[in-house]
Amino acid sequence: MTDEKKIKVLCVEDEQDIRTNIVEILRDEGFEVFEAENGQRGFESFIANKPNIIISDILMPEVDGYGLLQLVRESRNTRNNNIPFIFLSALGQKDNVLKGVNLSANDYLVKPVDFDLMIAKIKEKTTNAARVEETHGRVIKNIKDQVTVALPTTVFSYLDVITQAASLLKSEPHGPLPHRRYLDDFELIYTNALKLRSAINNALDQSVIDYKLNAEEEILLPFNFVSELVAGLSDKLKARIGIEKPLGSEAEIKIKIDRLVLFDALKRIFSGMFKTDSESLVSVSFMQDHLDQLVIIFYLKSKKKSDLRASINESEISQILDKQACRFEIIENKDNTAILTVPDYRLVA
Repeated sequence: MTDEKKIKVLCVEDEQDIRTNIVEILRDEGFEVFEAENGQRGFESFIANKPNIIISDILMPEVDGYGLLQLVRESRNTRNNNIPFIFLSALGQKDNVLKGVNLSANDYLVKPVDFDLMIAKIKEKTTNAARVEETHGRVIKNIKDQVTVALPTTVFSYLDVITQAASLLKSEPHGPLPHRRYLDDFELIYTNALKLRSAINNALDQSVIDYKLNAEEEILLPFNFVSELVAGLSDKLKARIGIEKPLGSEAEIKIKIDRLVLFDALKRIFSGMFKTDSESLVSVSFMQDHLDQLVIIFYLKSKKKSDLRASINESEISQILDKQACRFEIIENKDNTAILTVPDYRLVA
C-alpha cells in the first residue's frame, strides 16, 4: 500500500491506553492514523487532515462523540456527508445505537474491540465511500465538460465583427466625424468587446470551473452564518455577543468558502475573546474595504485593559484560515480589536 493510497483513519478516544492500542494496530495494518483525546480535538484534526474515516468513542469530555458527528455533518458538502463514521463505546444498548443512527453514523462497535472486525469495517466503509465520491466526481466532470461547450461558437464570431467594426470606425474611414466624442464611444465599444471575449474565455477555463464547483465550499451570507453560530452557544455566552447587521449593499454580500474552516476559526476567536475578560462583551461588525474584500471586525468591550494576544492564538487561527486564503490579525496598537479578512475573489456577486 503506497503512501498515496493509504487509508487515513481518525481515532478519537479519551482513554489513552485504548487509543494507543487502536492506533498501533491500525498503523501496523498499513493505515495512516491520526488521534485525538476528545471531540473538539477530533474536529480540529478532521479539518486539518481530511481523514477517510472516523472512529470515535461516545462519552468524552468537552465534546462527546455525538457532538463530533454533528460538527462533521454540519457542512452540507458531499465529502463531509459521505465520510464514514463508526461509534466505538462500551454502551451497547439499543437507545445509544439508535441515537447514533439518527445522527447519521454509519456503524457501531462495542468495546472490548474486535480488531479484525474493526479493520474489515474500515475497509468496507471506505471502499463504499470512495465509490460514492468517484460517482460524484464523474457527475461534476460531466457538468464541467458541458459548461465548456454550452456557449454557441458563433458568439466569438459576433464579437469579432464588433471589434473589427469599432476598430475601423476609429480610423474615420468615411471622413472626419462631427464630434470627437464618437471616437471615444467607438473606443469604448472596441475595448469592452475585447473584455467580454476575455471574460467568456476565463469563465470557460477548467481551473476556474474547478474553483466554482468546489464541493467542499458553500455560498454563505456572513451575517447569517455568524448569527447561526452564536445562536448555538449557551444563553450566557449569547448574551455577551452583539452582531451588527450590515446595511445597504454590504447586507447582500455572499462568500464562497468551506463552512467548517470558517466555523472552526470563529469558535476559536470567540473562545479567546471570552478568556480575555470573563465579563466582557464582544461586538461583531461587517464591512467591505477599498480592495473589495469582506472584513469581519471583532471588538472586545471591556472595562479593564485587555490584550487579545494573551488569549488568542493568532498564528493557529491564521493557519486554519490559510486553507481558504483568508487572513486573521489582531490590530496593531489596538489590543481589543481583531479582523478576519475574506479576499475579493471569494465574494459572490
